[in-house]
Amino acid sequence: MRHLLTLPDGATLIVRPLEARDRDALEAAIMRLSATSRLLRFAAPKPRMTKADLDRLLDLDHHDREALLAVDPATGEGVAVARYAAVPGEPGAAELAVTVGDAWQGRGLGGALTALVIERAREEGFGHLHAITMGENRRAARMLRAGGFRHLGTSTGLSEFRLDLASRA
Repeated sequence: MRHLLTLPDGATLIVRPLEARDRDALEAAIMRLSATSRLLRFAAPKPRMTKADLDRLLDLDHHDREALLAVDPATGEGVAVARYAAVPGEPGAAELAVTVGDAWQGRGLGGALTALVIERAREEGFGHLHAITMGENRRAARMLRAGGFRHLGTSTGLSEFRLDLASRA
């Protein structure tokens, strides 16, 4: 599965599944994120990626755990990842996470890539998606709401959202 994705500003990216061979590039892309972007993504300071962090991010079977990578064809660098992972003990549920490189934020990439990973989750039979963001991450909250997610509430600084996939088919 490869897609060409054109953003509202005319930029075109290649979107494909993230693979184990992307390990070094994924680590480099995460480390290119500003400290604030890493904090908002991981909900904790992340000065470096451990082997266990990378193992977890690359533990993909493209069914219960999927990740789509957006690549800038001009540089060959990954600039964004949208992923879902099945929620243990909650049949039909998956958790969504999205990361967009700082230079690409605010250009519609997060929403467009999220729409593609939502479609993958629907194809794989998931009934709903959860997303949890830091309460201060207003950009992520706007993106989720624009994508049809409902805000369920905020607790201990984290905001929870839900998207029912069956009702949006």
